[in-house]
Amino acid sequence: MDFRAVFALGLALTLTPAAAQEREMPSLPAPAVSQAMSDAEIASGMNDWLDELNGQGVFNGVVLIARDGREIYAGARGVTALDGGGPLNADTRFPIASIGKVFTHTAIMQLIEQGRLSLGATVGDIIPDYPQAATRSATIAQLINHEGGVADIFGPHFRDAPKEQLTSNADYYRLVSAQPPMFAPGEREEYCNGCYVVLGEIIARVSGQTYEAYLAEHVFARAGMSNTEFLRRDALPANTATFIGRPQGPQGPLVDVSRFHGYAGSAAGNAYSTVRDLLIFDNALREGRLVNAAHAAQIMRGEPQTTGRSGIRVGFAGGGPGVNAVLNGNGAWTWIVLTNREPPTAEAMTQTVFPLLAGRRSQ
Repeated sequence: MDFRAVFALGLALTLTPAAAQEREMPSLPAPAVSQAMSDAEIASGMNDWLDELNGQGVFNGVVLIARDGREIYAGARGVTALDGGGPLNADTRFPIASIGKVFTHTAIMQLIEQGRLSLGATVGDIIPDYPQAATRSATIAQLINHEGGVADIFGPHFRDAPKEQLTSNADYYRLVSAQPPMFAPGEREEYCNGCYVVLGEIIARVSGQTYEAYLAEHVFARAGMSNTEFLRRDALPANTATFIGRPQGPQGPLVDVSRFHGYAGSAAGNAYSTVRDLLIFDNALREGRLVNAAHAAQIMRGEPQTTGRSGIRVGFAGGGPGVNAVLNGNGAWTWIVLTNREPPTAEAMTQTVFPLLAGRRSQ
């Protein structure tokens, strides 16, 4: 699976019926930035650009740019909530949708590195009581690569479920494991939120910790991500963005769309994080502080480097009702944008700016 597939897959969270209408990628003017500029010149160009986008109602969020892993720009425009929300800043926490899948992938690779799991292990090996017999043959590798066929989180079962009952990955696991699979493991590749929920349950069973506790200790704390965790949307701390979208379609009014989400995220996505914590994660992954170089390369889907900071080019993204997030990087440049609006603005901004800094990807 290449970079473009990873980027596209991260955007496949199911939206509400109106929001699921195809949204045209906006054409944005390019900011006055380039890789040859000084940090101050890039900051000036980005400030002018974000002022323009925010003034047009296009952007409500935070952008961070790093050079060689060092933050050189962080800019915020907009507010955390529609009513009574404070101004956004570089330390505002946002739900990050499917970017959270890379945290789950990292945890799985840690357990593999420790010899407690293997890519060839099956669901049945770890969860012998998995309710769907056909899915017990799915391997860890198939789940990671969206080939497991596990029932999706979203759809009628999710729509009808009391959202206050969805407060942990274990709750989502009970939801998806009770449903028949979409197809036999390995039959094809199809975006699979449910696969990552099952991976989260596997992490819990192998580690003896809840999924959330394992990530807090072995991914977030180990990397140094002090502002990343699984928050309940009904008990958000100060300086946290809420979900804001247009459920009636692109021309409809902006409203709080939290009701379309569970009360907390899962191993498939919607942990809360900040642009600075995502930079910390990217650095930790590239520098071998979470897993070794070979396993980090598998997570980033590139070739491992034997020494130094990894330069694999990645694009992790996620989107859903009232949330859109992108993390792009190539080791030399890192671009992160978090918004509490629906796609595709974050992707359009990424497609406009990242090639100016990192160069266009060779085909």
